[in-house]
Amino acid sequence: KDLSYEVVSTFTNNPKANGIQIATEFNKPCKIIDHQDYLERETFDQEIYKYLEGIDFDYIVLAGYMRILSSFLVDAYEGQIINIHPSLLPKYKGLNTHERAIKNKDKFSGATIHLVTQKLDSGKIILQKRVKILKSDNVSSLRKKILKIEHEIYPKAIAKFITNL
Repeated sequence: KDLSYEVVSTFTNNPKANGIQIATEFNKPCKIIDHQDYLERETFDQEIYKYLEGIDFDYIVLAGYMRILSSFLVDAYEGQIINIHPSLLPKYKGLNTHERAIKNKDKFSGATIHLVTQKLDSGKIILQKRVKILKSDNVSSLRKKILKIEHEIYPKAIAKFITNL
């Protein structure tokens, strides 16, 4: 089975995102659409939509994208938007996942790759991996552990998803 895929373009809402340099290194276009330039989320997402409509792609893969997509954008690309989340969904949807896991004295946390739906962090789970939370862990050390596994499993999850449709 061919597990390869090609990144055809990138975009970010953060003009200082590390992904801009990565896209440049791999000679991929990176469109910067700064959400701070827009008064309303819908207007910002309309700009994203216009950008996406000019690209020939199969999937939208979100990484480090810390904004909720407008419903029209999710509807327009239903079943095509993949997201990564730093918890073992359905536990700890939304923000501050590491803080909540430590505060609740969880034994494990991890990362989840899932489809994006209208309901926040509730789409079909594609892949998860867990890490043990040690008594010595704090928010920073847990964040680093989870980021490491995110980098490991995201490419595998994308390949798994696009070959098992």
